Amino acid sequence: MSNKYILEVSGENSEIACTEIKYIQRAYHNFNIIDCNQKFVLIEGNPENLKNSAFINFISAVIDENIDYTKLSDKGMPQGTFYVRVEGADKSKSEQMESEIGKILGGKGRINFKNPDFRIRVLFMDKWYLCQVIYERNKKSFEDRRAPMRPFFSPVSLHPKYARYLVNTSGTVEGDTLLDPFCGTGGILIEAAMLDRHIIGNDSSLNMVMGTKLNFKYFKIEDYKVYNEDISDLDLEHQVDAIVTDMPYGRSSGIDNHDIVDLYRESFKKFYELLKSSHLCSIIINNVDFLKYAGDYFTVESVVPVYQHKSLIRQFVVLKRIN
Repeated sequence: MSNKYILEVSGENSEIACTEIKYIQRAYHNFNIIDCNQKFVLIEGNPENLKNSAFINFISAVIDENIDYTKLSDKGMPQGTFYVRVEGADKSKSEQMESEIGKILGGKGRINFKNPDFRIRVLFMDKWYLCQVIYERNKKSFEDRRAPMRPFFSPVSLHPKYARYLVNTSGTVEGDTLLDPFCGTGGILIEAAMLDRHIIGNDSSLNMVMGTKLNFKYFKIEDYKVYNEDISDLDLEHQVDAIVTDMPYGRSSGIDNHDIVDLYRESFKKFYELLKSSHLCSIIINNVDFLKYAGDYFTVESVVPVYQHKSLIRQFVVLKRIN
């Protein structure tokens, strides 16, 4: 078996999935991206950190590759029972191809759909890849952490998979410190803590701060700091490794004595002060025009639009601190 792997990404937004993978690669430097399309990403190296992705459904180790699927070899396959799934082909032909490939791979007496020893996926990118599944994302785990499942939540709380994306695009690794200066109910910080980051939260609403602490207790998160400060007054002992946050939006979101424009101006200035040199902010905004207030302090690395519903597009933005 080679050290190539194919990642099958969520079809809902391939751009956000590929962006997340690129930032994970940049943080850990333990795999290279060979090819990336709307459904599959071919990498070479160690895929372990990619198991923390929000948008990768399967990771499969490449056993063989060929431009003709009938010439794929079972030489690198383990012993035991299995079944075959084909992805990337015409769906009307997939079932027939699965049966044909199963025979080619010596499946007689070894095909087991209920409790196989391993699973085979045959995927088409530039050619056919015979792969063994090594990881499948547990979609239920994110659903179990959605806002209504927490003891304290807000109707506008961010879905855990998008919170996880922010952490994964923050340029951090285990042991680094992340700050969410508008932490709300703590959803982003919960995902960060589950990825072994040190977490610091802040919110100008005491109710939100108390609710965040309640959620942390529910998820058994004990190592944290949470402040109840206006963003302009927030001060930390040390600069942080990354800032991750869902920025306030709408004119009604002015906090304390700030209107929304002043809030963004003061926020980007404060982010610059609190963040280490050349480190990243991974944030969500509703209006890219607000990025002009970051221009003196940050360069824009990536902007990925995500459609929430017909009238709302959220912009997932990565900023790099100047100097």
